[in-house]
Formats: sequence, C-alpha cells, structure tokens
Amino acid sequence: MMMRNGVDMAKVNARVEAMKKDPGEGKRTLSGITSWNGGAHSTTIVRNFAIPADEPGAIGGTNRGPSPMELVLTALSACIAISIAYSAAEDEVEINSIEIDVEGDLDLRGLFEISGDARPGFEEVRVTVRMDADAPREKLEELVNHGYRRSPVVDSLEGRVPVRVCLAQEDTEAV
Repeated sequence: MMMRNGVDMAKVNARVEAMKKDPGEGKRTLSGITSWNGGAHSTTIVRNFAIPADEPGAIGGTNRGPSPMELVLTALSACIAISIAYSAAEDEVEINSIEIDVEGDLDLRGLFEISGDARPGFEEVRVTVRMDADAPREKLEELVNHGYRRSPVVDSLEGRVPVRVCLAQEDTEAV
C-alpha cells in the first residue's frame, strides 16, 4: 500500500484507472436525510454520520450546531484541503500541514426578505491557505491553485448548480 500525505494512492490510482476504462465508474449520487428537530435545529444523516445544524440564538436558534451557511464554509475549506492533499500526493510532494481560514460575507436581510437587493446567500467568500511542505513557494501556489480548480465544492458554488425542490407525494388513505 502506497500512502502519501495520508492518501492511499493505490486505491486512488485503481479508481482513476477504472474511470478511464468506464466513465460510469466515476458517477455517484450522494445523499442524506435531514430531520427537523424544532425551531432552527435539524440533524442530517450522511452515510453513518449525524451532522447537527442550528442558528445562533441572536436570530432565533438554539445554537446546537453550526448554521447551514457555516456548514457550507466547512464543506468548501475541507474540500479544498482534500484537493490540495491529493494534488500534492500525485506530484509526490510531502505536506506537513494545511490550514485554511475561510470566511464569507452574508446579509441576513436577504434571509428575512427585508431588502429586495440583499441576496440570502454569500456575497463573497475568502479562503486563505497556509501550508508547510517540502517544496518551494511556487510549487505550493501551483498545488493550491490546482486544488482549488479541482474542488467539487468550489465548482458547485461557482457553477450555480440547479437545485430542484419538490414536496413528496405521500400515499394517504382517507379513514
């Protein structure tokens, strides 16, 4: 087993080869199920993980988990870190650490429909990456840029992925 930066490159390379032979091997549908717990609190089950979400008390939540928008920032920075680590492993660069600061500007007037010109989503997100690795700064910049470009979360946020929402049709019988 060939591990580099904690990435099992044997598994990665096997998956890459499988996808080259059959593009369908790369297609996945990811899913989760969210249960509302009252107020602004919910819990989402993804694979075997329970992920809480809530809003801060200042806007009516009970602060029992990160807000959904904080989870978006978490997903973004985690995905960029993973993408950088994979890029470095592929380029045989040993990384000692990656730390990412992420912040996003949000105008809550959009959520509460107070202002017609305020969007409910982020206005801007800023990501700062700090890395300690056995490579010159130019190579680290290349790895950060490559990690950013290949990040599925970056692509989803910047690409304005269509989101379809519908109310489920439940089978109900009149009693």
